[in-house]
Amino acid sequence: MCSVTWQLDDEGYQVFFNRDEQKSRALGLPPQQLQLNDIRVLMPIDPVGQGSWISVNELGLTLCLLNNYQGWCPKGTLISRGQLLKGFSSKANTTEIEEAFYALDLMQYAPFVLVAFDPSLTKTHGDVLVFEWNGRTTQIYTRSTPLFSSGVDLDRVVAKRQATYERFIETGRRDYIHLHASHHDEQLHTSFCMHRADAHTVSFTHVAVTPNTQKMSYVPGAPCTQLDEVSLAKHSIYLPSNDAMAS
Repeated sequence: MCSVTWQLDDEGYQVFFNRDEQKSRALGLPPQQLQLNDIRVLMPIDPVGQGSWISVNELGLTLCLLNNYQGWCPKGTLISRGQLLKGFSSKANTTEIEEAFYALDLMQYAPFVLVAFDPSLTKTHGDVLVFEWNGRTTQIYTRSTPLFSSGVDLDRVVAKRQATYERFIETGRRDYIHLHASHHDEQLHTSFCMHRADAHTVSFTHVAVTPNTQKMSYVPGAPCTQLDEVSLAKHSIYLPSNDAMAS
């Protein structure tokens, strides 16, 4: 249950991610800087699976993971999908992600959607790539508009959030913080900031990548009450620049 939007800039890109979870699930841990295969990576940690749902590395590669609740779940003991993202997070670019994706034994994972942002991505160069596993087949495709997941009422959730996003774009605004904190008061489960009896939005993450910087800002709690420019700045972490970053 998540929402991911993005903005492609003249030099780099930004990613905005609402994580929605069951109220019974343990809260995520704030972003940590990890050294994975000699690459520095920022990611919040899921204490249940010890993986993550979003990461950015020092080369400028960003990954986002959404659960595919409508897929067919393989039988047997499965590896946490968050571990898949963690394992991919030290890759250099989306070409390496594609090679690793094809090499996976996907029957070890529940269905997922992995969104990948190449270090060289800008509004005039490259595409956002999506790697999808539905439990039976795979797809790799480009995407220009947001992605949403939900275990309940998916069609209505996607329609409402997409419509909200389109109205936001039509206004010419670029206040993604306001968008991700927004509500449909009469149908809170369809909102960007989602509230249901059993689940809710538990955090917001912003990633900004330029040729010289990689920043992750993570604000825990419901965006409608916790998210603003001050809290975002307070919870920002920068990775040192890396000369190997793609140009």
